[in-house]
Amino acid sequence: MQLQQFVTEAVENLGGVVMPVEYALCHVLIPEAYASYFQNKTELKLSFDFEVAQENPDSEFITFGSYVLEQLLTIVHDKAKTTVRYAEIDRLELGNPQKKIAAFLQDEQGKTIIEAERPVLGVWTVFGYHTAFVADEKTEKTDQVWVNMLTNNVDSVMKQKHHHIMYQQQGSYAYPIPVKLDMERALQEATAHIKEKSEQQKNAQVDERQIAKDIDRINNYYDALVAENNKRANRKGLSETKQQEIYDKTETIKLERDKQLQEIYNKANGEREINLENAILYFVPLLEYTITRRFRGNQKQLTLFYNPITKEFFKCGNDF
Repeated sequence: MQLQQFVTEAVENLGGVVMPVEYALCHVLIPEAYASYFQNKTELKLSFDFEVAQENPDSEFITFGSYVLEQLLTIVHDKAKTTVRYAEIDRLELGNPQKKIAAFLQDEQGKTIIEAERPVLGVWTVFGYHTAFVADEKTEKTDQVWVNMLTNNVDSVMKQKHHHIMYQQQGSYAYPIPVKLDMERALQEATAHIKEKSEQQKNAQVDERQIAKDIDRINNYYDALVAENNKRANRKGLSETKQQEIYDKTETIKLERDKQLQEIYNKANGEREINLENAILYFVPLLEYTITRRFRGNQKQLTLFYNPITKEFFKCGNDF
């Protein structure tokens, strides 16, 4: 899919208007609701060809990494609820796969032989979470977790490079999916990941030394009150009623101490709120390689996948 077509569809899906001016040049009207994504602008002039951009210096040249394209990609990710997207790959091919596979397996001993190569569909599920940490105040944020459905592992590299993915809503490939998808396990992996990340962020906000000082301060203060109260209770000549009154006050002091210590504990630990807000399913064409590794008379067959988005190989856990 051409960038111009993608931008046009994205803007129109937001309720905006795209008006072609000439070849690779157009005026765009952005709805007010999304103006904040574009520095509060509702009118844009976009060019999709380098020479056209030079002839129209007041336009923004749209290419990978350009501001407008990045903002549009941010919007479509933020506003998605549940949807399916099919990545567009210009050319699904890999030059000199033998050499590149050998480099990927450089830590493995043996000779590599490529037995078969075929295109397949990789699948990534993007789980969108809203997290909050509630202590003295509420800290909120949104985050996405990308899970490779072929491996059921969290994929931080695809998350980093997702802005490079151009997609359409309907698939144009008849490639097979090489594994049985386990959505329940993928959700478990994503939720475990976001919980661990949320816990790390919470711990980073907690000043443990200050908390320790506060606990010592409170314990010392109330210990002194209890000691003074016990001293009063041990005075000679007090009636049993008066002594009991003093002992009751000591228990009240201890309860107040425990209450303040609990408040410090609550402040340090707070409450985490984690909610799944949306999910996006990406189908990405991959190259699957069936290879044989031979070493000292032994051999084993492995399956590798080449991802054209990340320009990297990956393997399923059961193969190694």
